[in-house]
Amino acid sequence: MDKQTYEEVKNKFEKLKRDLIYLEKGIKNKKPKDIEKSTLFLHNLLVIISKKATKKGFSDTIKSVTDFMWDKQIKKDKRKYINVKKIYSIWAKDYDTASNLLVFLEEKLSPKYFGKIKGKNILDYGCGTGRYAIPLAKKGANVTAIDFSNAMLKRAKLKVNKKLKIEFKKKNIIKYNPRKKFDLIISMLVLDHIKNLKKVISIIDKASKKGTIVVISNIHPDLIYQHYIKTGKGQGFLIDNYITDQFYHPLEEYVDLFLEKGFNLIKTENINFEKKYYNIKRFKGVAIFKDRPVGIIMKFKKN
Repeated sequence: MDKQTYEEVKNKFEKLKRDLIYLEKGIKNKKPKDIEKSTLFLHNLLVIISKKATKKGFSDTIKSVTDFMWDKQIKKDKRKYINVKKIYSIWAKDYDTASNLLVFLEEKLSPKYFGKIKGKNILDYGCGTGRYAIPLAKKGANVTAIDFSNAMLKRAKLKVNKKLKIEFKKKNIIKYNPRKKFDLIISMLVLDHIKNLKKVISIIDKASKKGTIVVISNIHPDLIYQHYIKTGKGQGFLIDNYITDQFYHPLEEYVDLFLEKGFNLIKTENINFEKKYYNIKRFKGVAIFKDRPVGIIMKFKKN
């Protein structure tokens, strides 16, 4: 590092030490807004210092600083690891009432991706408690809903009117063998738990015909990448006290695999925590996601 760069970095560290005083005051006064502003400012300052010292690009610097901080956090984390099936069994009783930001935002966007519903044969590929399967059946669709969690399916069945055209099946989605073709296949907040994405898309293809629409939503890949470990999987923090598997699958991977099966990408959209939702009381604790993509939604069509 040359002398000028060293002096600039040194001065910025001195500024950082002075700004820590304001962070301490915010903590002592228990003012969440002050703490949030101070921590965000300090993070930005660390990025600036690192960029100056390493001479990396801005985006590379943000990534390296964030990855380092997250890696340290993972090593300190005391939460217990359990597999995906078990974590959803635990979550089932509270899933429909939990204040889940991504579920809320996703449900605001997803209806425009489905198109006309009445009379359509729909596969809900990882249906959970039926948060999509049941409303779609109420709109006149014939729904096949599969999931591997007994607890989630039990919750779903408790909400079903017998007149609805909906069939729940206990199936692991990576072992599902479809016996018919569907007009619409949805998989909402499911596939980032799957390591072998190629196998899953082959199953989706087998359940598709010409014109079939496939709609998929996930936690945003950039968020998963921040938690990414060298083993090739992230640490999913879905409920308190536990972590589970999440896998990094960027949009490009989906596009390539679907193209191989004769699908085209019709539309994709980031699911953002927008300003109009900031004042919803139950989301006050997730201010870190303001103006950031927390999820992604994709729409494919079979040629």
